[in-house]
Amino acid sequence: MKIKPNTKYNTIAYYVVIVFAICILLVLLSFRIELFTSAARKILKAISPVIWGCVIAYLLSPIVKKIESIFSKRTNLKKKHANLVRGLSILIASIITLSAIIALFAMAIPEITDSLSSLFNNMPEYLNKTYDSISDFFSRQPEINPSITDWFEDQFANIQKTILDWVTNLKPTVDIYLIKLKDGILSFLIGVKDFVLGFIVSIYLLFSKEHFFVQFKKTMYAILPKKTYDLFMVKGTHANKIFSDFMVGKAIDSLIIGMLCFVVLIIFGIPNAMLISFIVGITNMIPFFGPFIGAIPSAVLVLLTAPKKTILFVIIILILQQFDGNILGPKILGNKLNLPTFWILFSIFFFGNLFGFAGMLLGVPIFAVIYTLIKEFIEDRIRIKNIASLSKNNDGEQDNEDDDVPDDIFTEDDKN
Repeated sequence: MKIKPNTKYNTIAYYVVIVFAICILLVLLSFRIELFTSAARKILKAISPVIWGCVIAYLLSPIVKKIESIFSKRTNLKKKHANLVRGLSILIASIITLSAIIALFAMAIPEITDSLSSLFNNMPEYLNKTYDSISDFFSRQPEINPSITDWFEDQFANIQKTILDWVTNLKPTVDIYLIKLKDGILSFLIGVKDFVLGFIVSIYLLFSKEHFFVQFKKTMYAILPKKTYDLFMVKGTHANKIFSDFMVGKAIDSLIIGMLCFVVLIIFGIPNAMLISFIVGITNMIPFFGPFIGAIPSAVLVLLTAPKKTILFVIIILILQQFDGNILGPKILGNKLNLPTFWILFSIFFFGNLFGFAGMLLGVPIFAVIYTLIKEFIEDRIRIKNIASLSKNNDGEQDNEDDDVPDDIFTEDDKN
């Protein structure tokens, strides 16, 4: 007896096997989570140079493209010697990037290390100075209840002991790293093995980026249906533009804010200007909470080193952040994210808890991409339903009120 295959039941069996395999994988993952996370760490560590290479190539690609466009406009090398132009563009972009990194390290690291060394060595003096300033304030305010003064003295003594113990334990470790940094920026960069290897990988990726992109497109075209492939490429291009525009714009914005902060702090004679400006510039990359994250430890640092200038520093930071939020930021970034404030907070909390500082830094643009894609998908589905509803009306069929979503149910904020 010959058994004829049944396509319908074969399909059902196929999906049953897939679902069963996924369930087994989830059970194993729940019981052996440490094994899976350990394996994931080993894999990520093994391919770390490749990850670095992809990131560096992604960041350098706009610079290489810009240099190539300059070559093509001013010379005929682009058409005749495409490989030569690509190689020269990568070389120039690499030199510019490495020069900027080394210059930044050469200028900032010695100043930062000196500030940290001074901070650790003079911490008892700074704490005593802060205590004297606050005690002087209380002594000039007789209307303050003496019990509050006594409570402050007790609490400050405990805080001082805790800070000094922490500094005493941390200082040897920090001194080792500070000595390594002061020994030479070049040796420090050489020590960062994965970054150096990643930079080499990025050169190969940039030189053959069209080839890799064509391979990626062929793979997606082979795996996905034609309609899904077209949608994937359109949405992928859109997502890439949102992410890259925001990250580049935010980096430029934060660099300008850090430089302005340094200049203003130098003018007003606030100590540790380079260290504070570095903190302010780095944390400014984090949307919404970044200015507060950078301002609080910086204000504490100023309070310890120059208590009388703390209020002045807070005023300077507030002015800088207002300038960034209302003038510089919109000028550079515009409204590239188009993300409501609630979802910005959500993405910072969610990705920050998962991946720490890197999650807070990259979480917002990543979530902006996800949010935009979901929003466009929902709008497309609503438009399709409305078109189907209109076609039913034209055919004389009765409308289904549950499927028809009229435009007037949306407010202007919902449509935006």
